[in-house]
Parts: sequence; C-alpha cells; structure tokens
Amino acid sequence: MKKVEAIVNESAENAVIEAMRKVGISGVTVSKVQGQGAQDPPLVGEYFSRVLIVCVVDDPKLDEIIDAIASAACTGTKGDGKVYVTDVCDALDICTKKRGTMDI
Repeated sequence: MKKVEAIVNESAENAVIEAMRKVGISGVTVSKVQGQGAQDPPLVGEYFSRVLIVCVVDDPKLDEIIDAIASAACTGTKGDGKVYVTDVCDALDICTKKRGTMDI
C-alpha cells in the first residue's frame, strides 16, 4: 500500500477529487493547509493557501492515481503543487479491526 499526499491549489480541489473518483478512489482526507515552496522568496508571516488531499492506494493503482492528480491539477504555471508517495506498512480499520489492505 502507498499513501499519496497531493498538495494542490484550492481552485483544483474539486477537479482532483473527481479525477481520483474516476480511477476508483473514493476514500480521501482533505485539509486546508498553508505553506511556501523552497524556491519561493521568504515570506514573513505570510503563506500560500493550498489543499492537502490524502489517500491510501494499493500498489498497482499508484501510477494511475498520480497521473489523474497531475492531469487535474496542472495549469502549467509555477505553484501547481506536489505529490508525495510513502509506503504504508500496515493499516487498521478501527471498527472492524481488519488489518492490511482495505477498501478505502
């Protein structure tokens, strides 16, 4: 399993989530976040507003979900966002106590 974290512009939130649903991802966590990129000039007390979309996917779906996110979020301008992928070694559904790969 992989955890996919996409940081995208607020204006791309709905398009990204819709693209994820089209490839079969229905379980997502969405958070409003603020920050700045490493190449941005230093901002004192000011940050850019973005959306963080998180999902966990089975390994075979990884490339498909990354492509869907990139296609939906890309405007071709600096600051479109980033996608980070990390390994998930285990997961637990608290209610059912089921561990491992889950329908998320």
